[in-house]
Amino acid sequence: MADEKRSRTRVKVHRKLLAGLGLTALAPAVLTALAPAALTAPANADTAPPPGVPATITADDLPTWQTDGVVWSLAVVGDVVYAGGNFDHIRPPGTAPGDPREQPRRNLAAFDAATGEPLPWAPVVEGTPFTSTTPQNDCDDLGDDRWVCDAVWEVKPSPDGTRLYAGGDFTKIDGLRRGKIASFDLASGALTAFQHEMSSRVTALAVTPTTVYAGGYFITVDGTSRQRLAAFTATDGALTAWTPTADRGVHAMLASPDGSRIVIGGDFHRLNGNPPHGLGAIHTDTTGTSAPWATGVDHIDDKRRSWVTDLVTDGEAVYASANGESTFDGRMALDPGDGTLRWIDNCRGATQAITVMDGLLYSGSHAHDCSTQPGGFPSIVPGHPYQRLLAEPTHPTAQYDTPPILHWFPNTNGGPTAESQGPRAMDNDGRYLWVGGDFTTVNSRPQQGLTRFGSLAVTDDVNPSEPVRKPTVTKPDGTTGTLTVTWTQTWDRDNEQLKYQIIRDDNTVIHTLDATSRFWNLQTTTYTDAGLSPGSTHTYSIRAIDPFDNRFRSARSDPAQAG
Repeated sequence: MADEKRSRTRVKVHRKLLAGLGLTALAPAVLTALAPAALTAPANADTAPPPGVPATITADDLPTWQTDGVVWSLAVVGDVVYAGGNFDHIRPPGTAPGDPREQPRRNLAAFDAATGEPLPWAPVVEGTPFTSTTPQNDCDDLGDDRWVCDAVWEVKPSPDGTRLYAGGDFTKIDGLRRGKIASFDLASGALTAFQHEMSSRVTALAVTPTTVYAGGYFITVDGTSRQRLAAFTATDGALTAWTPTADRGVHAMLASPDGSRIVIGGDFHRLNGNPPHGLGAIHTDTTGTSAPWATGVDHIDDKRRSWVTDLVTDGEAVYASANGESTFDGRMALDPGDGTLRWIDNCRGATQAITVMDGLLYSGSHAHDCSTQPGGFPSIVPGHPYQRLLAEPTHPTAQYDTPPILHWFPNTNGGPTAESQGPRAMDNDGRYLWVGGDFTTVNSRPQQGLTRFGSLAVTDDVNPSEPVRKPTVTKPDGTTGTLTVTWTQTWDRDNEQLKYQIIRDDNTVIHTLDATSRFWNLQTTTYTDAGLSPGSTHTYSIRAIDPFDNRFRSARSDPAQAG
């Protein structure tokens, strides 16, 4: 038992279409040279870490309105979080689809970053229905071979926070033609006059004070050739002469800290005809000439390759996440000037989204093997096959040449279909970390599409540990007045060190110990209770207490008689 603390949805196909599907990884020789040996030393960091170790945010998910579909992108602007994706409604936390309080939102929505409550901004984003006998990934099935592709794949604010740009599959917003790219004036929430016709999906945006950069799968803009990359002036939205080329899909874009280059990630083999695969940089000069870039991701063949899914920067480094098939699908840090590799995290399990907050890199993935990383977990953990949210420092520690996996383990499920991945988007304001995706549970409770977590500056660590199983009690052979209590550790999502109390007869604490507790290495422990009255009968329970005095107590054992 725990102690006192404590309507209509269109059919969604939630597989992210990465045209010419690619897989993420560095060249094998690079991976082998940089991958550390299997390390089991604890990272020992959480919301109450020892001195010198960075504290994570809490793993307690905060009340947040939900969507009824996938969230592909998040952007924090001041106190507002903008979400773009493929959804029709939003609803309160803890409710099911069709709840009477549900509100319509067509692929774009805004929320208060601090409360998780919805804001009234509600543009209507639509696509043009078409007929196809081929299933359309990430589009809405209208029945009778009719489909509509209307998702918002990327939202990105201007540096001054006055505009929000959106890219995706849509063709209309608020009844006005917008061919897969659009912008909004954030003071009024109104659609601006920025209008172009992209020939196919826009999946990536980067915005500087002067220019809006777009990437995706298009090959023309307003009928003019643009090979998956294009740029527009920020003042009047005019198409510029910036004409670099990518030979396959572009999934992520980022302006370098000095503004001289656009770092580009995706599944392409070449930018402007130049390797490496999946990563590169283009000058922001007039025509988009190639900039030096040292590191790519793996391309062994079409069935064994990696692709970049997200790019972020903290001004000191560029961080990239990747997806792959038997290739690299973790995270890496790169020099923003030339793409030189600084460190690599070889956790296995498609990383979809990353964000930097207070010197830590938070990521969304379906990690299933982090045994190569300090503080990481092995590939087979009964009852816990995937850990979809992770945290690690942005810099290696003095002890290791790659950042350790920290003890921050909130989790989501994968989502409603076999193609679902769970987390797909992340952003933060330094206080709250927001996560979007195609998940339908968070920390084993129903929550769809959106969730958020807070730092200790704005919220308390209030959730107790995971449940403690009731202990077993036996009488050792040949003893008198003695009973042996056997129990298995539990674990806490954001505290590695737990205090355990053994309680006799519901009210007497007979033993206390502190122990490191990790979900992949739960230890079985025994304690012998001696000096009991011969023939007396007793029950025992185990209480787990985290550093914030959150408590969970097991059920009582079956009664046992001392000899």
